[in-house]
Amino acid sequence: MDKNTTPQNDKRLDLESKLGRQLNMLLSASHALNVRTAACFDDSLQPAAFLLIRWLFTYGPTSATVLAESTAMDRSSVSRLVNQLKKLGYVVSESSPEDRRGVLLSLTELGRQKTINALKEKESAFYERISKWDDSKLASFVDLLKDFNKDE
Repeated sequence: MDKNTTPQNDKRLDLESKLGRQLNMLLSASHALNVRTAACFDDSLQPAAFLLIRWLFTYGPTSATVLAESTAMDRSSVSRLVNQLKKLGYVVSESSPEDRRGVLLSLTELGRQKTINALKEKESAFYERISKWDDSKLASFVDLLKDFNKDE
């Protein structure tokens, strides 16, 4: 037996492997759900466009530069997607109140309503998974996720 291998190390490695599998399952399911949610929003758009919509819905008006940085997308992709969203009436550009040369992107009322409707679909899929959990199990899950995400 390897001198660095102990039953405790083996158990820890097994637990870490199981955690990795569960996280991968969660991320894969979340991605698939995001794609379905994007299709609920507008099935003519790429899912990446809905990522921009979600960001604007959550954080409010911003510049294309901040949107690109915040979503880890290149500026040319953001520009192309924003132009599509504008043509469809989901996003508008406005002058920044702080800097008249700056442009802020924001959702239109149509964009907000369609986002709310699409997110209701997404939420129902998650709520279905936790619907049979009692409050203590749900609270434990929330606490563990907060700890994992370093969310105070």
